Amino acid sequence: MKDKVQNQKCIYKFTRSQIASGDVREFLAKFDPMRTSDTEVKDRFGAISFRFEDLEGGEVNNHADLRILLRRLHAIWPWAGYFLDLDKPLGPEVGVNKTPLLALAMCAADRPLDAKQMLHVVKPQLRRFLFWSHEAIDRLGKRAGLQSRTTRARHRAVDKQFQSFLQKL
Repeated sequence: MKDKVQNQKCIYKFTRSQIASGDVREFLAKFDPMRTSDTEVKDRFGAISFRFEDLEGGEVNNHADLRILLRRLHAIWPWAGYFLDLDKPLGPEVGVNKTPLLALAMCAADRPLDAKQMLHVVKPQLRRFLFWSHEAIDRLGKRAGLQSRTTRARHRAVDKQFQSFLQKL
């Protein structure tokens, strides 16, 4: 039997003031899985995408305030691997933004100063982010009652977001 995941697509738009202040409270009030029902967790599987008010262009990890906001969000809400719509860019459709989970991970990681730091500091941080993403899929997938083939497919899709980038490092 196939999972009947409704995937109620949801776009959450962070306002300019939320970005400037790093305020994620409104988002958490709506999307914290510890505050929502199992049905809502199941319905939001792979369905949430982010937009950012007045973000004109460029990769999200190059915008200082946005980077701080997304680091804070990931520290409090490590569930992006489960919830994020992997087909929608994280912000403008350029560069790393086209792979939204990797773009979020790049914001959560330290900003590299050189190639050595990229290899020895950022690469392990990205691998840790990937691990947390898989943990979120397993934990919330179980809670939502998703079949193992559905969660395995999600694991593969998440790995694909990181695969080519990590191989280059």
